[in-house]
Amino acid sequence: MSKEEKKDSFPPRFAVDVMLGKLAKWLRILGFDTSYSTTCETPGLIATARIEGRTILSRNTLLVKRIPVSIPYLFIKNDSFWHQLQEVVSHFRLAPDPSRFFTRCSLCNSPLIPLPVEQAAGRVPEYVLRTQAHFSQCPACRRIYWSGTHRKRAEDMVREMLSRVGETDFAY
Repeated sequence: MSKEEKKDSFPPRFAVDVMLGKLAKWLRILGFDTSYSTTCETPGLIATARIEGRTILSRNTLLVKRIPVSIPYLFIKNDSFWHQLQEVVSHFRLAPDPSRFFTRCSLCNSPLIPLPVEQAAGRVPEYVLRTQAHFSQCPACRRIYWSGTHRKRAEDMVREMLSRVGETDFAY
């Protein structure tokens, strides 16, 4: 793949610095492949971006100065994670696809796999088992997910955020 093809490939994959944990979680919720570690130092983040073809998202001015020109990055200007997410969506002209929402583990980034209801028994609260028909599990950290009321609230919040992306209310 040429540099030009790599630059234009979508959806982008992100490597997020330690200052942007909540942003990383929400990018994962939207279905974007987002690497994040609380222990990753600058050289490790840059190496991850280079090896895995990721775009670095950072609020660290010292880190940004050390990024080689061959690695794409975005310096995040906003303090609020919600405005940070708007900034990323706007900058990369992303069109988050609702069918990809909640398809990655929000903790470790692994793609989720379907979990049969009978395998969820004894591993989720009884009420959840009685009221939910679909479960997913992270194959890496084993966390179990289901569509509770939090999913509807999150989807509504994302729709609201996306409707405001074109507005100039960013707090730079």
